Amino acid sequence: MSNNGSRNSLHFLDKFTSNTGLVMSFDCGTHEQREQVAASIEQEILSQVPQATASGFNILPDFGSVVPSSSILDDAVDDSPKDDFPLTWLNDPLSLKTHEILLLIEEVVTIKPRNSSVTLDWSPTLKDACLQFFSPPNLRRFLGFYWAIWHPNVNFVHRPTFDPLAAKPTVLAAMALIGACVSPDMPDNEDARTWLNCVEEMVFIDDDFNSELSYSHSGSMSNQKRKIQALQAAYIVCLYQNWEGTDASKRRIRRYRFATLVSTARDIGIATARHQNYSEKGRPEFEWREFAAREELIRVFTWIFLLDTAFVIFNNLPPRMVIKEMRMHMAMPETCFQATTADQCHQQIQYSLPVQSLYWKFSFRGAFESLCRDDLSLEVRHMVSSLGPLVLFALASAIHSQIFQFRSAVGSFQLLAPISNALSNWRDIWQTFSLTSCRGVLPFITIEDINIQPEHLWRRMGFYRYAPEYWLLANLMADRLAVLGTSQPESELELLDEGPIDPILNHYDQTSMRQVNDLIMGFQTFQI
Repeated sequence: MSNNGSRNSLHFLDKFTSNTGLVMSFDCGTHEQREQVAASIEQEILSQVPQATASGFNILPDFGSVVPSSSILDDAVDDSPKDDFPLTWLNDPLSLKTHEILLLIEEVVTIKPRNSSVTLDWSPTLKDACLQFFSPPNLRRFLGFYWAIWHPNVNFVHRPTFDPLAAKPTVLAAMALIGACVSPDMPDNEDARTWLNCVEEMVFIDDDFNSELSYSHSGSMSNQKRKIQALQAAYIVCLYQNWEGTDASKRRIRRYRFATLVSTARDIGIATARHQNYSEKGRPEFEWREFAAREELIRVFTWIFLLDTAFVIFNNLPPRMVIKEMRMHMAMPETCFQATTADQCHQQIQYSLPVQSLYWKFSFRGAFESLCRDDLSLEVRHMVSSLGPLVLFALASAIHSQIFQFRSAVGSFQLLAPISNALSNWRDIWQTFSLTSCRGVLPFITIEDINIQPEHLWRRMGFYRYAPEYWLLANLMADRLAVLGTSQPESELELLDEGPIDPILNHYDQTSMRQVNDLIMGFQTFQI
């Protein structure tokens, strides 16, 4: 099971379990790189001003402007401009989204359910602060940060077809908060914390998130866009609260909100997240937005599973999802998901996943079960490696989920052969991916590539490029389990309270990742 040649380091996971916050934990670049992104975004917005002004739309108030205490939003039927409201907002198409977000936040602040996490009281001052934070220019800036800095780390929103003017205000607000959290400007980071709980509340009481959902494999998925965005918004909330929120928020997300998200995914039906065989369709029959909606659903389910395994790995929380229920398609290669036109997307699908590709016959569950065999075919290896790093990261995380089940089982560890096979096969598939992915194509660049232009940063590979470290940690855990499985107990009967709860980690459902970090440090010391 061991592979000394692959045992390099656990530097990323050491850093990941030693820090808090999205920027310090994930692949968000240096402060200087994020400042370059901010300058590029501001320049891009400024470049749009002459065109917008010429057509009667002035979209950019001064970045330093302060929203006065009164607003035209106070009286929707009064079209006359108010002296104390920025005239530059009057014709801004995003001002409607600011209005919608304001009304939703006012509702959750004013009407608090019992035990609500929202502690703010509504007032003119809070209204002004809300208008300022979610103002049209800030929404543009924060969305720019979301795409360039954050999106590569959790890539389930289809940027080429994403329209902020048509998006649900809940997903727009959640994306804006992530953008503000990764902004290089500290005031953005501080202001974002004011709204974390409010947006959480409004996302999880949203009708689209809580309504009865009925998808089918054959039906149109693009018509369910609002419900897919409701799922995306709930997931984004779980992310920012778990890495930016207080300890109480982290526990609430882990124990309650995320459980609701998993239940909602099951209500939709995980098996419905499948593509049609686009390789059999000519370009006229290919519906790009339908493809985008289906791929978004596949990816959001994949990332829900990945967050579940993150809680397993880093918080020692029993998994809420099982691999056998993952009877959905795997995510498509980034070249397909990132294609900026329907023609490019169709062409990439034909190239990456031809009609005879095993992809169309496999589910995520099927791929993992194949991974656990000792006779994995060369054809399956090449198919899985061609799908790219996100799928490989998900499969490595699935191994951790299985290891937890073995750790928690009563009895010996003699059933480790499937895990041993999965580890060996995964390593070989990653090596194949590494050898074939170096084609100079954009999806395989990283934020360290100094020649990349800020407008292309959204295409880079995020933190899941460290999937080999997740594999290595699983490999080391499996080695330890194998050693424990060969040791004999001193007696057949043990006293009630003797011995550790778990053979590797002692405490379940821990908010701190300290025990995992100690384990990683112990492994690294042993390797040295």
